[in-house]
Amino acid sequence: MSFNNINKRDILIMAKFPNIDKIKDIQKKYYDIADKIEPHIAVVFPFDSEISDEELYDKLCEVLAKYKPFKIVCHGVSTPVGESNYRFLNIVENKDIIKGMSDDIYKNIIPKHLEYRNKYNYDPHISLANKPLDEEIELDDTFEMIVDSLYVEKIGENDESIKLYDIKLK
Repeated sequence: MSFNNINKRDILIMAKFPNIDKIKDIQKKYYDIADKIEPHIAVVFPFDSEISDEELYDKLCEVLAKYKPFKIVCHGVSTPVGESNYRFLNIVENKDIIKGMSDDIYKNIIPKHLEYRNKYNYDPHISLANKPLDEEIELDDTFEMIVDSLYVEKIGENDESIKLYDIKLK
């Protein structure tokens, strides 16, 4: 499945695990944008909007004001329902907080895009693979971090991540 995301913005949690290299090694082999963006959790999928970057920043600060830094734990690899080359690193602790953030952003800032998100049955995760696999991914490690900010990017002409700003959780 190919998406045209050039010049769209999205909102992410950047993975900052002490053992991040294990994720990066898998992504280098099986994830086609591994060289364009660091491991992350999509909170808001790439979207078009007339909202300026400055207005988006202000609205995000307002919507996210109720969220404080929180811990996430990731463990286990899953495959989405149906036939897929995707493999996900599962979030096993505080996934509900990420879902709540996503809901709040879509409903309060970009409501016309909520249907698109729901079409994919939003389940926060870190993508490990989206290419055909010669073997199943073995990853028994546990990954833990404190989420203290969200990363807003614009997707460049070559699918590269262009950082616009971070929104700190207080």
